[in-house]
Amino acid sequence: MKKKILYVYEKRIPLQLRSLIKKKILGYGFSFNQMNYQTSSSLQKKHFSSADAVLFAPARFITTDIMTKAKKAKIFQIWSSGYDKFNLGGALKLNIPICNNGSQNSIAVAEHAILLMLSCARKLIHFYERTVNGNWKNNSHGLDLIEIKNKTVGIIGFGKIGKRVAQLLSGFNVKIIYYDKIKLRKKDEKKFNAQYKSINYLVKNSDIITLHLHLNKKTKFIINESSLKLMKKNPILINVSRAELIEQKSLIKALKNKKISGFGIDAHYIEPTKKNDKLLNLENVISTPHIAGSTYDTYLRVVEACLNNIKCAFNNKQKIKWKIN
Repeated sequence: MKKKILYVYEKRIPLQLRSLIKKKILGYGFSFNQMNYQTSSSLQKKHFSSADAVLFAPARFITTDIMTKAKKAKIFQIWSSGYDKFNLGGALKLNIPICNNGSQNSIAVAEHAILLMLSCARKLIHFYERTVNGNWKNNSHGLDLIEIKNKTVGIIGFGKIGKRVAQLLSGFNVKIIYYDKIKLRKKDEKKFNAQYKSINYLVKNSDIITLHLHLNKKTKFIINESSLKLMKKNPILINVSRAELIEQKSLIKALKNKKISGFGIDAHYIEPTKKNDKLLNLENVISTPHIAGSTYDTYLRVVEACLNNIKCAFNNKQKIKWKIN
């Protein structure tokens, strides 16, 4: 009998992407049920009880009493790198392996971080609007723009994505410093042309700061009023990880006071975003709708990785990867 995958998705996920995932599931020889996070609890329980594996794409909150129905499941597979919106506490009680995607989206996220850096440095949206409106008169002629070359870039979080950002920056002739809970060996720092510094040193001395961390109790508000005050004048701040890594009220104050010259954000405090957001409407903010890790290439890589991991869970001779429990 075919193994049955429960595919759990968010209603706003495009039909084309859902179809791609279903096609891949069938291509691996699995059967599947599907549900979204708004499906009735009774039907959710029914689906979990018949699942041999659960693919959360993306990971959102499912109550513990529903997850406990997954008595047959060999794996809970999350298709994203982050899992802060997932009921990890409830899932941990079930003795089921819980895995993320092993940062399969690292290429796309790192490229997006560079995109936002350049966009802030060159005030892309501002000058785009001037161009399409024919409003060239009294523009700054670039006196308020900077090059990235010779700047100090501080990377907070030096996992797979942070390292990828460092690699991409190698062609810009920048000085790279990083902060992470794990300090690299000297030979590995040399490989990435990066130097370990304390977070206070990094915040105080970086022209560009980019965040690449999971959100948890230790990292929440890692950028706060105190660290914002430490920053040198007019740095660029990039957040393509989770909004709550930065304390919002202090961030807005710093942006309004032009303490920060540009802020690029992809993951937001409220999603989907709403019109007239007091942060997003500031002129020195460039935002995107949580798409940093979303490219066609990434989707193919992520789905293949997740389904291969699920396949390993059904084969006792193969080890599953990227366990977060």
